[in-house]
Amino acid sequence: PAVVPAGAGGGLVAGTPIDRAFLLANNPGATIQQIDNALLPRLGRNTSIRGPRDRINAIMSAEWQPTDTLHFYVDGLYGYKKNELIRENVAWIVRNGAIIPTNLTFDKSDCTVGCVVTGGTFANAQFFNEFRPYTETTKLFSVNPGGEWEISDTLKLNLQGNYARSTFHRESPSVGLTTPLGVGNTVTYTNDGGIPTIQSGLDLNDPANFGWNAGSRVNIQDERRLNTSKGARGDLTWGAKALNLKVGGAFDNVSRRITGYDNSQAWQNAVCGNNPSAFVNSPNSQPPCEGLNAPGAAPAGYPTYPGYGTGSTAGMAGPVTYGGSLIPNSAVPTYLTPGPAGFVTVDWPKFAAASNYDFYHDNAPETGAANTGASGGAIREVVKSAFATLNGEQELGGNMLRFNAGVRYVNTIQTITGRVSLPDPRNTTATGAQLPDGSRYPNLVSNVSTRNVYSKWLPAATFAYDVGEHAVVRVAGSRTMTRPDPSAQLPGVNFGAPSADQASIGNPALEPYLSTNLDLGFEYYTGREGVVSFNAFRKSIDGFTNTSINTVPFADLAQYGITYDTLNPTQQIALNSRGGPTVAQVQVTSQVNVPNKLTINGLEFQWVQPLDFLTRMIGVTGFGFNANATIVDQRSDGPAQAFGVAPFTYNITGYYEKNGVMVRVSTTSRDGSQNSGAAQNGIPAAALYGTDYTTYDFSSSFDLDKIFGLAGAPQLTVNVANFTNATLRSYFQFENATFTQYKPGRQFLIGLRGTF
Repeated sequence: PAVVPAGAGGGLVAGTPIDRAFLLANNPGATIQQIDNALLPRLGRNTSIRGPRDRINAIMSAEWQPTDTLHFYVDGLYGYKKNELIRENVAWIVRNGAIIPTNLTFDKSDCTVGCVVTGGTFANAQFFNEFRPYTETTKLFSVNPGGEWEISDTLKLNLQGNYARSTFHRESPSVGLTTPLGVGNTVTYTNDGGIPTIQSGLDLNDPANFGWNAGSRVNIQDERRLNTSKGARGDLTWGAKALNLKVGGAFDNVSRRITGYDNSQAWQNAVCGNNPSAFVNSPNSQPPCEGLNAPGAAPAGYPTYPGYGTGSTAGMAGPVTYGGSLIPNSAVPTYLTPGPAGFVTVDWPKFAAASNYDFYHDNAPETGAANTGASGGAIREVVKSAFATLNGEQELGGNMLRFNAGVRYVNTIQTITGRVSLPDPRNTTATGAQLPDGSRYPNLVSNVSTRNVYSKWLPAATFAYDVGEHAVVRVAGSRTMTRPDPSAQLPGVNFGAPSADQASIGNPALEPYLSTNLDLGFEYYTGREGVVSFNAFRKSIDGFTNTSINTVPFADLAQYGITYDTLNPTQQIALNSRGGPTVAQVQVTSQVNVPNKLTINGLEFQWVQPLDFLTRMIGVTGFGFNANATIVDQRSDGPAQAFGVAPFTYNITGYYEKNGVMVRVSTTSRDGSQNSGAAQNGIPAAALYGTDYTTYDFSSSFDLDKIFGLAGAPQLTVNVANFTNATLRSYFQFENATFTQYKPGRQFLIGLRGTF
């Protein structure tokens, strides 16, 4: 804020200008550069997720072999999953907030390129509590028939079909309550490089401290998905093991439809917007979410809708009156209780009944985006392919050479359909004036389709040469194609974040990227399952996709139908806090094919070794180990980069297996890596990084029938995952600026398995 507001707390005097002198005086030893550039958590929040997850899976297989040379089969799969979870969190509002920093400390004195706040006291603090019960239901059905026919000793035919259909439904309302401003709340902040400590002066587990204050909101959002795939493939092999030719083809038809539903604004108006007698869509104005209970004419600052009954609302009878919020601000604490996670929780059945949730949910209109972040729309891909390979094994120089060489032709027809929203020109009169509030027409929504067609020839060859009885040399080369992310191709713009600072735009013109792959390997077999192997690989990728991030004025979004009037009140408040629609900047992201080449080089090592040859000397057998490691280096002469690829990973497992006892101890480790591009959260140079991560697991099984000689006895399983209690962490540009931290703890599993 420009001046200290009343009730800011921290001993600050209301009305004092907040200028350079104020900031330096209240942050002894700090520089303006540090105060300006240092990082705080954008939304420092604790999250609790709880509830049951139910799963049902069924598999059915049938086979018929009328002759020795003819074999038919069918495999069926059914899956059902239902999650009934409550996700709730409490967040310290830094983004779009009005905190006043005092007594700041920093991790370094030079903050030219950024630094991190390590401590301080923040006056005028506010917290946001978000309660979200969500129900997710997934159903999957799949059937795969097929057949094999050995026509002769040198001719074999394989045919296979597939059909799958899955549905997904997510219902996820939100109740967002905030603590009031002007009550003297302060935050004591400490960051030692782990999870920061955010200590509120208000008790966040006291229902009396939350209500419909600045930044409060509610949401009704659903998402439905329908995925189908069907196809057929077959191949004909002519020849023997020494030399054969295989030809075949495939047809696949895959489609996916995502539909989002949103009735948030209408519900919010009724719940906490003083309940107007009529709901008119944006770009007409909307009442604030204040929990006002003032029946009658429009209170001061609330829309009066002077144009109601004309334009888009022609034929409607006015004037619009107000009935009072369904859940007034004074009643909010009665819908809250202290929560198990240390902050308040919502009595959802009581809140849903009082807010008429079912009515607004059942009448939610379709929207262009879902609250999972996915854009609504449909994608269909029809892929036709054919291949021919020459396979065989021949003796060369006294050793065996095995080979496979061929080419695949693939043709893809891709149809992408999505919603595009544009301002209705009827909202502007011939004189350039806007229609009066209450009569403005909502954006014009149309479905736009794009058709992409591409065809590629993809060769591949593999050679394996035995060197004596124990070693094999392998060489392989191939050309592969990877299709772009379908969700990034849907047209239209997603601008649903409450902070109104990020927009994502689909790119239907995204093309697949191609990779030329080379592999060279050597394997040495030490006996039984023992093997030592080394492999070097290179992938040279053209047309790789990256996220393009541009910072533009908010006004630039008007071409996509996004204007100040189309925003909800929460977004308008956020935009105003950054200078208003004529000043505020937003980040626009879109997937693009980058023009430069990305080269990935790697080395892989593996060693599988039973230790009986050593331990037998002391009368013990059954021990062994399995270890592998991968080194990856990527280079590019431009922006192409594969994010989230660790430069070094390894896995080591030690085991004992004998006489019905199996015990394994394993470790998995990976180095930290860059997880995103720059310009994260509006900071041009900031990216997200993952830290080094190592975890240890224990697994065991005991076949009681073998151990005790009890016929039909079950198998006992004892597993401990992450028994060293490792933590998975990411950070925001600087390693002591924690972005996420996940500590699942030790997980124990004890089970019995038997047959009857």
